[in-house]
Amino acid sequence: MPRISHLRKYFDLVNDVIKDDVYENVYIGDVLSFALSHIKDNSIWITIQNNVNVIAVATLRDVKAIILTEGVKPDTNMLQKSKQENIPVFTTELSHFETAKLLILQEKEDQNETLL
Repeated sequence: MPRISHLRKYFDLVNDVIKDDVYENVYIGDVLSFALSHIKDNSIWITIQNNVNVIAVATLRDVKAIILTEGVKPDTNMLQKSKQENIPVFTTELSHFETAKLLILQEKEDQNETLL
């Protein structure tokens, strides 16, 4: 099973919240209201939204970690609230697609599977 702690190999942890939880799903999306109704529990959320409302949605949907893509950094309020809620926030210069692709490849590698 993929673990949050493995994300540190590929992405920059910006809030010093370290967890070794297992995640089961990945959600990619930037519209908060849509994310609220579609993120499954125990997911990682890939987004470019970088404000405190992301953390509010993440707590309601039991998001295990957030990955901000395209070089986006969390604003001050998001960073502070993510620490309070114990939600790791990572950043990357990669696109949503490249980030998801990397997660898929890592999961397959962890399971010693080939892609085809």
